Amino acid sequence: MTEIWYFAYGWSMNKSLMKRCIKNWVDSRRAELKGFRLVFDAYSTSWKGGVANLEEDESSKVYGVAYKIDPEQLKELDKFEGVPQRAMRRSVELEVEGVGRVKAITHVAINPRKAPVYPSKEYVSAMLKGARQHNLGEEALKTIRRAAGSTMP
Repeated sequence: MTEIWYFAYGWSMNKSLMKRCIKNWVDSRRAELKGFRLVFDAYSTSWKGGVANLEEDESSKVYGVAYKIDPEQLKELDKFEGVPQRAMRRSVELEVEGVGRVKAITHVAINPRKAPVYPSKEYVSAMLKGARQHNLGEEALKTIRRAAGSTMP
């Protein structure tokens, strides 16, 4: 079976939400994506607010989770993320803890807005919970809060 590294940086860092979507995964590890920054510039009707997206920025990095999954699970994530109407797959290179550099797939919004779209408290809470579940550290939590325009705990 072919395994794929999937980079989660939004809701999908949250283990319980990810389990609802793809049931289980082979492995999950802390990861960093350099050359991008975390932004909230896409709107989600289900989350009733902005959702995380990636914007190229050579001087930044995004903290997240690398999940090792199979192609069928990636198809489930495609459906959940709204491929091809709201999102598309993007190939990226990550630094994965204990593994090194790997090629991975992630999802990005296909129609980001020009201005920030503030996320709901529920969405930010789900992201922060996921970051804590994977022990991403205080810098990751600060980055999420800053990007969301939030001072949530």
